[in-house]
Amino acid sequence: MSSRRWSVRSRLSLAAALVSVAAVAGAAQQDAQRGQGAGAAAGRGNFAANFTGTVAIQPTEGTNMSRIRFEAGARTNWHVHTAPQILLIEEGRGRWQEQGDAVKELPMGQPVLTKANVPHWHGAAPDQAALQFSVYAGKLEWQKPVTDAEYKGR
Repeated sequence: MSSRRWSVRSRLSLAAALVSVAAVAGAAQQDAQRGQGAGAAAGRGNFAANFTGTVAIQPTEGTNMSRIRFEAGARTNWHVHTAPQILLIEEGRGRWQEQGDAVKELPMGQPVLTKANVPHWHGAAPDQAALQFSVYAGKLEWQKPVTDAEYKGR
C-alpha cells in the first residue's frame, strides 16, 4: 500500500468531520438517554437551521469512538473491523500495520483510514507515547497479540 501525504486542508477537513460526528453522536446518545429517540436532533432548538438543502441525520448506533493513550512500545493485538476505521494521533507518534504491508509510522495529525475486514494493529512508536483518537462502526474481532518481531517490522 502506498503512503499518502495529507495536506493541511485535508487534515483540517477530516478533523472537522470527526468533531461533527462526535457532536452528533453525543447529542443522539443524550437524546436516547432522555427517551427522545434518534430523530430528536433535528427538532432540538435551531439545529435544522444550520443546513442548506435536504439533509438527514443518520443514526449513530454502532459507531464507536475512543481516545487511547499508548505508552512507548504499547500496541493493540491484531484485530479486524467490519467497517473502515479512522485513526488520528493527537499527541506523540504512533505506528500501525495492515496484514501483508510494512509497518508504517503514524505521525501526529496525519489521519489514517484502515480497510474493512483487513487484520491490522496500531499503537505507539517504540520511543514515544501516543494519544490516539479512533472512530469505527460495525463489529470488532480481536486476534492474537502482535509479537515484538512484527512490531519491529521483521
